[in-house]
Amino acid sequence: MNNNGKLVLSILWVVVGVALVGLSVAGVLDSSLYAGMGGALACVGVLQVVRHLRFRTDPAYRERVDTEVNDERNEFLSMKSRSWAFVAAVVVEGVGAVVAMALGSHTVQLVLSCSVGLIVAAYWISYMVLARKY
Repeated sequence: MNNNGKLVLSILWVVVGVALVGLSVAGVLDSSLYAGMGGALACVGVLQVVRHLRFRTDPAYRERVDTEVNDERNEFLSMKSRSWAFVAAVVVEGVGAVVAMALGSHTVQLVLSCSVGLIVAAYWISYMVLARKY
């Protein structure tokens, strides 16, 4: 997606966020969850709009961002952090499944166990595809 598409998407987040806050304040949506979610979406959208506009107008900022995006060190760190997050998610869900089993909460145990299985299956499939490709 180019910068124009990202800018339009960011503006859409602002509109959706303001709409959620407005509907919540008007009483159409009766949970404060929607007001908070709308406020967060609006704030993130405004920050993204500012960032995209700065990217368009400031050549030094554009060069710095392009360098950071294409830097091999950042790519390595990103892949390493995803790998750590994957391992942490599997371990936490596995421990949670064991604790849920010990507490007799079979529904929670089933959800956590299936989640671990799906994550590991997705990892295995992606590993096999990438092993053939590279």
